[in-house]
Amino acid sequence: MDFEGVNVYWNDLDGSYMINRVFSRPVEINEIDVFDVKIDREGATVIISFDLIDELPDNPPVKWVKGYNRCRCGINCGGVSTIKLEGMSTNMQAKIKIEKNDGYSEVLINGPGIFLHLKCIHIQFMGPSVYISN
Repeated sequence: MDFEGVNVYWNDLDGSYMINRVFSRPVEINEIDVFDVKIDREGATVIISFDLIDELPDNPPVKWVKGYNRCRCGINCGGVSTIKLEGMSTNMQAKIKIEKNDGYSEVLINGPGIFLHLKCIHIQFMGPSVYISN
């Protein structure tokens, strides 16, 4: 799949207010560790939760836990018209690409344990939050 109008930064998506506050620089859309994929026919919605790979907020609010080593985010894809999902694993690290086209967006997640491709009308960024993983 060739993406010509690829979004380069999470900060460019709708709903990215918080990521713009806790990172002092734009965060590249690149590698993620998929936590879950929720499909809901209400509004034809797909919600993908994931951890960023090798990215941690450098300007966290005071109330956040100290010593965090994982950053959880997600995207809420509304008006999904097409979805293809293959693979399931307890480790789903993958590359992600998001392209905005005329009237719709495409999400492509591809890694050894997962392949997901969807087309939707709108993408809303969710998060980030942080936690400590052993």
